[in-house]
Amino acid sequence: MMKMKKLATGFLAAAMMLSASNAVFAAGSTSYDDCGSVTITKVYEAQNQGTTSPAETFGFTIERTSVTDAAEGITAANMPVATIGSVSYAAGEAGSDTKAKDITITLPEYTSVGVYTYTIKETAGSTAGVTYYGNDILLKVTVIEQDGKVRVAAVHTETPVDTGNAQGKKSDTFSNTYSAGKLSVKKTVTGNLGDQSKDFKVTVTFAAPEGKTVNEAISYIDGGSPKTIPTTAWEDGVATAEIELKHDETVTFTNIPYGVTYTVVEDDYTTEGYQEADYSFDDANKTIDSAQDTVTITNEKNGMIDTGIHMDSLPYVLTLALIFGFGAVLFIRRRRISE
Repeated sequence: MMKMKKLATGFLAAAMMLSASNAVFAAGSTSYDDCGSVTITKVYEAQNQGTTSPAETFGFTIERTSVTDAAEGITAANMPVATIGSVSYAAGEAGSDTKAKDITITLPEYTSVGVYTYTIKETAGSTAGVTYYGNDILLKVTVIEQDGKVRVAAVHTETPVDTGNAQGKKSDTFSNTYSAGKLSVKKTVTGNLGDQSKDFKVTVTFAAPEGKTVNEAISYIDGGSPKTIPTTAWEDGVATAEIELKHDETVTFTNIPYGVTYTVVEDDYTTEGYQEADYSFDDANKTIDSAQDTVTITNEKNGMIDTGIHMDSLPYVLTLALIFGFGAVLFIRRRRISE
């Protein structure tokens, strides 16, 4: 029994010594691989379901910002510069399973230790409905000397210190959003002479925000047929569509980028006895900035109802006439008898 206890004690001591020696080895021999590149992630979201984002390429610039703890003579103006690539999305990829994609940053060859800081900016594009990443992204590269070699010890990206609550927050994911909504145009016909089977022609005009381009088709169904306003239909930032609506019909335009304004004008039907069309917009600004906008057009036509015998009261008139006639016959017969 005594031998077993000594043996167990010996194994425990050996294990502790081995653990201690391993810890010392790990702490004193950390090795850094030469790092030639690093990636950050772009996430392209869709604001609303049922929308189709246009094809888009997000580009970036990278600038030398500052350097500390480097060899004498190395400044922000002459420190090595990194390069950054771009990332492309096909139509419809916003919000899809492939919404997250990597962007490669290629690091330069460093000749001195130091902490090198770069500023990355996303290039703002002109696609209507796309929100571009407007904040700066800081890239910090820590370079050390080990075993006579200059090596990259750490790389990370973070938010600059002047962006409110996100000051200095480390992050490697940066998002963009495609936002588009719908416009529904509804018809209502009222009045005792309003023809609810009549087609009313309506012109819908869209205008892109200044400096922006609509790069994906707007879809709608008119008269049971699917139609589109293609990107080629836009001239000087304006595109139109003519639709026809009967009573209680609705035509809905989909995939209209946020910021696009619209006007809805119906042809003049006052010459046919209708009052001027009444327009009811649920968005007084007439701007796509939510998932759904609706405008209702009401046409009213009234007229005098013919009060002659050719009306619904004709049976009552005939009944009264028969009663008066029968009474007159009885009166005449009684008068003759009394004479």
